[in-house]
Amino acid sequence: MKALVSIFVIFLIFSCNSVKKTQRAINSGNYTEAINRSVKQLQKNKFNKKGYQYANLLKTSFEKFRESNLKRIDFLEKETLQNNAKPIYESYLRLQDVQNRIKPLLPLENEDGSRVVFEFYDFSDEIIARKENYAEYLYVKASRFLDSEDKIDSRLAYNSFVELEKLTPGYKNASNLKRDAYINGIDFVLVSLYNTTEQIIPALLEDRLLNFNTYDLDDLWTEYHVNPREDFSYDFAIDINFTSIQFSPERLLERQVPLERAVVDGWRYKKDRAGNFILDEEGDKIKEDSVINVSGTLFETVQSKEVKVIAEVNYFDLISDQKINNYPLESFFIFENRFARFEGDKKVLNNDESLLLTRRPVNYPTHEQMLSDASEDIKDKLKSILKQQIRN
Repeated sequence: MKALVSIFVIFLIFSCNSVKKTQRAINSGNYTEAINRSVKQLQKNKFNKKGYQYANLLKTSFEKFRESNLKRIDFLEKETLQNNAKPIYESYLRLQDVQNRIKPLLPLENEDGSRVVFEFYDFSDEIIARKENYAEYLYVKASRFLDSEDKIDSRLAYNSFVELEKLTPGYKNASNLKRDAYINGIDFVLVSLYNTTEQIIPALLEDRLLNFNTYDLDDLWTEYHVNPREDFSYDFAIDINFTSIQFSPERLLERQVPLERAVVDGWRYKKDRAGNFILDEEGDKIKEDSVINVSGTLFETVQSKEVKVIAEVNYFDLISDQKINNYPLESFFIFENRFARFEGDKKVLNNDESLLLTRRPVNYPTHEQMLSDASEDIKDKLKSILKQQIRN
């Protein structure tokens, strides 16, 4: 019973605090918070005592919210600034949205049964008119940016056309102009690969490095071309110059590893020093692990071969005909195959050592295979360089 009373008291305190928080939100001019709190509580239960309080709090906060927004709209319209089109349109949308959230809750009543009266306005004509003003503002602003033929301005134009299409799909010729803005805003980059080493770069490595569709650079405004096209004017160039490719000899390392371990080998009954069996509380004999010392020799063989690739990535501004950045690229790839044979008690072997016994010698990879295997690491290093350049 005391627990139920405690729960009721806690609930009552929480309810009172919630009402006070809503009232404080109104007093501080945070009408949106007050509306949200009131609507949430009324959706739960609008017929209890707190529901009647929230009904009046909602009416007060709604009326103050509307008055505040209409005054702001009046001020923005008197300013006659073109970029006020968006906040005016969004203000009318907020007014309509709040009304639409309140209407499903009606009718709301006071505790004496009288109705809490809400006055709603029809903002549909204002929304339609201000939406058209906002759309025209976006269209004119984007068109002016596009007329400058500057890349940065073209990107700003593209963003405005995207916003316009979300607001009003199919508005005038915005779709075609957006495409023009996108093309004008792109940096076209010509990528070339050079090999000044004495090694042959496999076609697979070259194809992987130059397939920029797989780099996931997430760069809307850069397009990479490997094969130059006459109908494009390139802004930048990237030269990937391989300066050194070094292969190690094919190595074969053999070593003996002596092993000696204490391992569990079954169980036995536990005895005391006098040789008597030790019993548990129920009189049963206690078991313990039987540990023995085992040993053997592991004859391990390691095949290995390494390749080290060194390159440099140079960035050129083709408009100013200047080198703007240089990045070193270094990749190191190791081929390794380990296998072994064993003499002794196999109980001494752990899982990794046992696995070595199942493996066999393999043919060493060719230089071409080594470079192909290294291609993913080289590509990751190049991707990191490209991202660094994008940030710069």
